[in-house]
Amino acid sequence: MVKSLGQVMLYVRDLDANAKFWKEQAGFQKVEKVTTPDGDYIYVVAPLVMSEVQLVLQDKSKVEMLHPELHLGTPSIMMQTDNLEHVYNYFVERGVHANPIMEYGELRFFNFSDNEGNYFAIQEV
Repeated sequence: MVKSLGQVMLYVRDLDANAKFWKEQAGFQKVEKVTTPDGDYIYVVAPLVMSEVQLVLQDKSKVEMLHPELHLGTPSIMMQTDNLEHVYNYFVERGVHANPIMEYGELRFFNFSDNEGNYFAIQEV
C-alpha cells in the first residue's frame, strides 16, 4: 500500500526563475538541479534538505508538447509550520505576494503565490 507522498510535480514556464523563487524568497533549503536522461533538467526543491515530500519543477512547455493529454494545472498544496507569523513575515520581507493570515475555526493559514502566480497555502500546526 501507499505509505507516503514522495514528490509533487509542478509545471512551470521558467525553471531557473522558479527555482530561484523557492530558494531566495521562500527559503527552501534543498534546491537541486538534476539532469534528465534526455539532456534537459529539472529542479527538486524542498523546505528542508531531508524533507519527506519534495516539489519537482518541470518545464511546462516541454511537458505540454510531449504529453498534451496531461492536466498541468498547479495542485492545491497546503504546507505546514509551527510558527505562522514568522513564515508570513519572512515571505513578506522577501517580496513574496502573501495574503493576510486568516483563521477558520481552529485553522490558521495564509496563501501566497510564486513568481508565476501559482498559489499555495501554509497552515499552522
